[in-house]
Amino acid sequence: MTAEAPFPDGLPLLNPPDVAGCFVCGLDNPDGLRLRIYGDGDVAVAAYAPRPTDAGWPEVMHGGLVGLLVDELLVYAGAVHGLWAVTARVGYRLRRPIPLGAPLRLEGRLSQRSSRGYRAGVTIHLADGTLAADGEGTCVLRDAHRPG
Repeated sequence: MTAEAPFPDGLPLLNPPDVAGCFVCGLDNPDGLRLRIYGDGDVAVAAYAPRPTDAGWPEVMHGGLVGLLVDELLVYAGAVHGLWAVTARVGYRLRRPIPLGAPLRLEGRLSQRSSRGYRAGVTIHLADGTLAADGEGTCVLRDAHRPG
């Protein structure tokens, strides 16, 4: 499985074309994760299967890369509402080792909004629904018309 998300047709792709070089969501970055993030109602969703190059311990995804996924979904939790922001603070918990190649479902949800930004939460589940990691953070709004 690649970073291609197996979501039904009709969900809007949220990745903005002007950040195509982003390490996590840049679709043109040959060295990046190329994570496709979709809007599903009020939730940002993505799928990812860790590659062999994503290893920390043998056969296990590196925990720092899990943190990158959490960080990215925090930003997109706002984007699904038309809010573009940058992460100001992020925290995450690794609930269990994530095997390389294991299909993951990522979800980001807005939990609180203010005039300057928002708080959001992220969950990462294994294919069987087991919670593998979760996190939360605070994002500061940028110009609503310019992503990145």
